[in-house]
Amino acid sequence: MFINREKELASLRKLKNSGKFEMAVVYGRRRVGKTTLLKEFSKEMESIFFVCDEVNEKMMLRNFSEVVLEHFGQKDTLSSFESWEKAIRFVASQAKEKRLLLIIDEYSYLANASSYFPSVLQRLIDHELLETRLYLVLCGSSVSFMESEVLGSRSPLFGRRTAQMRVEPFTYREASLFFPELSNEEKIIAYGVLGGIPQYLQKWNQHLPYKENIANNFLDTSAYLYAEPRFLLRQELREPSLYNTIIESIAQGASRLNEISTRIGEPNDKTAKYIATLLNLNILGREVPVTEKITSRKAIYYIRDNLFKFWYTFVFPNLSLIETGMTEELLNKKIAEGLSKYLGLAFENICREYLSYKSVRGELPFRITKLGKWWGNNPAKKKEEEIDLLGLGENQIIIGECKWTNAGVGVGELERLREKGSIIDCQNRIFVIFSKRGFTADLEELAARDASVYLATLDDLFS
Repeated sequence: MFINREKELASLRKLKNSGKFEMAVVYGRRRVGKTTLLKEFSKEMESIFFVCDEVNEKMMLRNFSEVVLEHFGQKDTLSSFESWEKAIRFVASQAKEKRLLLIIDEYSYLANASSYFPSVLQRLIDHELLETRLYLVLCGSSVSFMESEVLGSRSPLFGRRTAQMRVEPFTYREASLFFPELSNEEKIIAYGVLGGIPQYLQKWNQHLPYKENIANNFLDTSAYLYAEPRFLLRQELREPSLYNTIIESIAQGASRLNEISTRIGEPNDKTAKYIATLLNLNILGREVPVTEKITSRKAIYYIRDNLFKFWYTFVFPNLSLIETGMTEELLNKKIAEGLSKYLGLAFENICREYLSYKSVRGELPFRITKLGKWWGNNPAKKKEEEIDLLGLGENQIIIGECKWTNAGVGVGELERLREKGSIIDCQNRIFVIFSKRGFTADLEELAARDASVYLATLDDLFS
């Protein structure tokens, strides 16, 4: 199933239409849809699609030769190429007068099998490929490898790429396209559980209740998503046990480095190194109060990927219950009782995406230059205060509250938001409240009279 990715396709088409040699580097985390994107794009022109595997150099070259020679109908007349130089030169010779797309997927496996391949490719680009119409795409799932060994300054290929594209998970709006028949609330539940990875979104049956989807996908030991986070960590990391412990500690409420280190029983410096790896994999995120510099010591860490967050909140701590068949108790007690709080945090991120989306489209009173959470000391009450969303502009701010509750939000919530907003030094304040269940009549009447108050429902998020 191919959904959306129009922006990415437009970028790839722009290179296609240049008519000259191009080398695009496409990368992103596993399962994000890179291969599906490139397969869709490859339908538009003559293409050779080679997927690398974890084999030695000899087998890799033999497999590449087979794919190339079969494409040109010369499998019976030519044997395997003797070297990578001859193989790439042969492909380039076919692109002298016509556009030809060569996609090398999971490129890191090729580079690891043949350490000299990047240097060979660099030399061919500099002396031969620039005179052809070859369109080369190097694609990879190891983000750190692609950024350091392909795009990095120490790579032989540094400066040779003509474009790069990091394929990101879908936003909540894009993910909702997988579930046209669900209500907006159900779309948020599905996104809160699965995140924006296309392969995961396709596992959700929109004709079944969300509880049944959770049971089928996470509480069945044979289900694809039951062990997915563990498989991904084993593919990317050498010591998954400590990474597991770090992610679970964050899922259970630890957010600052000291808290995480204390909970897992490791020193701060060691914990920080492991966290840095998880940040690079986009599994974790780091955030500081939006008014602070990025280097602020007030940083907190959170699980960025929704599927990982759900799995480490509800599945990983209860593996023994699942494996002993006590899934009904887990689903109807622990998950049912904790899901609303869990989705409240996911809802905050969705509301943030919404404000960012509206700002980019020029549909807010001002352009937001920085958007995020805020936390800090309330000098009047002498206690720690938190604001769900704070958007900064030039001499203007947006202060937001996100309520994932089953009751309509009333005037009292607006007054509390105004009180918290008074901590931020700015005269021109706009207040935005997002609500799962809408608003009381008196708050709606107040908002109709007060231009500084905006109310947003679930329908607004998807309009």
